Amino acid sequence: MEIRKNGNDSLAILKGELDAYQSIDFKKRMIEEAINATNKRILVDMTNLSYIDSAGLGALVSLLKRANEGSKEIRFFGMRNNVKKIFELTKLNMIFKIFDTYEEASA
Repeated sequence: MEIRKNGNDSLAILKGELDAYQSIDFKKRMIEEAINATNKRILVDMTNLSYIDSAGLGALVSLLKRANEGSKEIRFFGMRNNVKKIFELTKLNMIFKIFDTYEEASA
């Protein structure tokens, strides 16, 4: 995972898998970003995320909660079909802001 500043946004780039092993580091780094970043939006690039499990979903829910507490907005984009299907099955697509492209997410 890589986090960088991109204009007025923070951009988190996820790669590989977000599972029980990876979610601990993700949660720590992203919650720090949600709390400490001066940017009001955090864009999460999921283009290269190939897999997510329940621990990964839990980390995203924790991130959303912390971001909301800090008046920050989380926007996801570039989900692969298999990842998008998990969000739909768990109904998390109803609480997360999900966009197809970076351009849509950053608008």
